[in-house]
Amino acid sequence: PLTDVVHVDSRPWRQARASGTTPASLIGAVRRGRRLRIEYDSPRESCPRDLVVDPYGLFAKAGIWYLVADCARVPRMYRLERITTWKEVDQPRRIRESQTLATVAAALIAQWEHNHAIEVSATIDQTQIERAQRIFGLRLVPDDHEESATGRKVTIRFLHLEDVRALLPFGSAITVHGPTEARAHLRDLATNLAHHYAPSPTS
Repeated sequence: PLTDVVHVDSRPWRQARASGTTPASLIGAVRRGRRLRIEYDSPRESCPRDLVVDPYGLFAKAGIWYLVADCARVPRMYRLERITTWKEVDQPRRIRESQTLATVAAALIAQWEHNHAIEVSATIDQTQIERAQRIFGLRLVPDDHEESATGRKVTIRFLHLEDVRALLPFGSAITVHGPTEARAHLRDLATNLAHHYAPSPTS
């Protein structure tokens, strides 16, 4: 059996063991090409949802396992740790013609990596460029014509304005030039943080 010769620990280092469904428990059902009924605990929902999905297969990225499946003919990725229960449905899966696990996963990843609502223009100190690239990945686009010995001009794409808080750990090593609402939001966040850690007044 495959589970006797392959063992996968998808936890990031120093993280607690994830709950939910494991790849080993689901692989047999996926290989049989049946529909699945899953209970999915999405962080965007107040309670788990009951869904019938048509699986393409299992996909691992950055230490996290996903079930790639169509739900009502729409492609989705479901984190296995959020699938609380599942069972096979006595029906063959109904996947879209000419689509495979590889093509569906690639399309979903491209959609996520390029989907954004705000583009932040900034200069990052040279000492922090590699760190920023590790954190933001393809969302960070360097400007090859704007580089100096001390800093590099970049564009960073964020899905929501609130997501610019991810820049706070860089402190003064990053200077945001625009848009105006991004600078204002960072200023508000930094001000709130300074107030939070301000010394308590002495009595």
